[in-house]
Amino acid sequence: MPLTAGTAIADLTPPPGEIIACFPDRSGDQMRPRVAEGTHDRLEARVLALSDGQQHLSLCGLDLPGIRHRETSRIRERVAEARPDIAGPGIVLACSHTHSGPDTLYLFGGSPDDPWVDEMVEAVADAIIRAHDALSPVTLSVARAPLALNHNRRAVGVDGRMRMIKEYEAGVDESPVDPDVTVLRADNETGEPIAIALHYTAHALTLGAGNLCFSADYPGVARSVVDASLSTATSVFLNGAAGNVHPRMCMRSGREATEAIGTELGRAVVMLSKEAQPVTEPALGASSRTLTFANRMDPSLQVPVEVSCLRIGPLLVGVVPGEYFVEFQLRFRDRVDAELATLIGYANGWPGYIPTREAYAEGGYGVEAYPEDPSDLSRTCLPRGAGEKILNALVALAGELS
Repeated sequence: MPLTAGTAIADLTPPPGEIIACFPDRSGDQMRPRVAEGTHDRLEARVLALSDGQQHLSLCGLDLPGIRHRETSRIRERVAEARPDIAGPGIVLACSHTHSGPDTLYLFGGSPDDPWVDEMVEAVADAIIRAHDALSPVTLSVARAPLALNHNRRAVGVDGRMRMIKEYEAGVDESPVDPDVTVLRADNETGEPIAIALHYTAHALTLGAGNLCFSADYPGVARSVVDASLSTATSVFLNGAAGNVHPRMCMRSGREATEAIGTELGRAVVMLSKEAQPVTEPALGASSRTLTFANRMDPSLQVPVEVSCLRIGPLLVGVVPGEYFVEFQLRFRDRVDAELATLIGYANGWPGYIPTREAYAEGGYGVEAYPEDPSDLSRTCLPRGAGEKILNALVALAGELS
């Protein structure tokens, strides 16, 4: 059976008055969350469905800060009820990690009982089903090239301690970082592109605390550039292991940085899509397992961490929940036997930050605990060494798909 692909888009934009994730005002005795006054640009679920007749994959790019295990399960259950043939580990719910999205992390005043969450679950599940309903024969092509729009926000001083670098500073060591843009293009039988999956590794954080409107941040601008240039295609943004990686312009009140970073990324993706090389053996594969760790904040609690691996022709993609540090992305690429390999972060759950073992000694952001977080939702709930165990599991799953 030939390889087939389909796409679908769903609107996820909450109404004004909903809580925006991140950057609450903690200056007084109570936390005062940001409340959305409106919308800069629509938040969306964009789905690329792929099938070779045996394996079904659903790459879902979601304009959300993250997605909890509970909502991941609900979306998959909804899909399984309607289309059991496409259920399973091939469904990847990958968030852009926009800091101008609704509080789906439930750390800043948001709640899983908000009626909008039910609407989001239904909209994403429906988009997955519609994308598979739209399957038609395609050919795939891939390309990769570096683009210097990101930097590592953790700078380690001579004392061995970390300090935060919010925006890029010339002369400051910006490593480690993965500057590569990876593009997967699907063309229909007449040679027109119907889908562009773009992967880049940087926090969706050009907008900061001064912004009071929902926005997909730079990924939304990048998609708009791609969609305008390749008018027959639906673009899907997939973030990488960006737990310690910022865009070079970051946390602004206005949209100048959003437009600049997004436009440059979008133009690079368009150029790469035209240079992409055909995939001669487009076999698909998916493998998954769930690890459990004792909660660092409350060892009586268990933290599930779902890791999976996808093969799309020469592309080997690890999938990790939460804010995996970029070092693991680079190590994954070094350790697996694949022509092209990378990681998708912020997918299929959210156990917070997943630092390297070395980072715990350096301290700083991503390691130091947030005492205001409930233990079961903590941003720093994984113990030291969890990241390395997750990497080993990813490499083992990759071996199963070789």
